[in-house]
Amino acid sequence: DEADWSDIEALFAALHDDTRTTDPATWRTNLEAVFDVDTFLHYLAVNTVIQNWDTYGRMPQNYYLYNNPDNSKLTWIPWDYNEALQTGNMGGSLPLNFSSLSASEWPLIGYLYSDEVYRLIYDNYVQATIEGPFETSYIQSVYATYSSLIEPYATSEVSGRTFLNGSSDFYQAITTLNQHAASRASAVSQYLD
Repeated sequence: DEADWSDIEALFAALHDDTRTTDPATWRTNLEAVFDVDTFLHYLAVNTVIQNWDTYGRMPQNYYLYNNPDNSKLTWIPWDYNEALQTGNMGGSLPLNFSSLSASEWPLIGYLYSDEVYRLIYDNYVQATIEGPFETSYIQSVYATYSSLIEPYATSEVSGRTFLNGSSDFYQAITTLNQHAASRASAVSQYLD
């Protein structure tokens, strides 16, 4: 059977339609008819708050588009988060305001962020992320809980069988994660002000 890409083509057409600049309400309606925009904006906010450089906006991979049979809309499914929770490589993680993003190269982010309605939704998700699952004291307590569970094993790994050069690498990684959480709270505060 030949692959049917009509759902992807419909998303592409809706995203790039001229109504984006001439009639934004119609553009949003048409886009939302084929794409789960809210799920994407929620993902985008979380992904940008926690920082992940190996993702759409920097890299052309690490996501799926799933055609949900319940609503016949394409839904964004991210994957491969091993490069998250750090500033990153390859140009680094995207800033919260996407100032370093080329909208023509990454239109799904650029066009949605340029729309005032979608930007407000994104901003609300950014705030909810930093006040909820990535709130500094909460996420640091999660780090403390899980690091204490693996500490005896991580600090006694056999040389040559680990990426750690010693137990100090493990402790430094926890410190780095805690500092990252605090720095993201500061970045979000500055962005939302």
